Amino acid sequence: MFETINRDMLIIFPKQPLMDWVNYIFTDYKHECPKPLEHDQGNTYLIPEFDHPDDAVQFVKQNFKRFFENELFDWSTDEKDWPEKLTWELFEKWFHYSVQSLVMDTVEGNIEKEDY
Repeated sequence: MFETINRDMLIIFPKQPLMDWVNYIFTDYKHECPKPLEHDQGNTYLIPEFDHPDDAVQFVKQNFKRFFENELFDWSTDEKDWPEKLTWELFEKWFHYSVQSLVMDTVEGNIEKEDY
């Protein structure tokens, strides 16, 4: 049996507009837009556990800027390259996202954390 953890999970995958921005910033190599759910092409975030998926989505909406900044930072650490205004509408245009409420730990032992 697996153990569940007291977190929900947010999964974020790039959409074509994000890859267009990446290719505008980095012209040496053309980055293709991955398919949603393609292996190792999205980032996952543990978020607070909510009783209802709508509450989790509301949390993402309220905190989207933190996720947006982290996603952009994966591509460029120079904030001058980033869009001037990071809005919820732009987030939805640039990313697929999904909240999953059941997160299971399949490994025995402690979870180790480190700053990223």
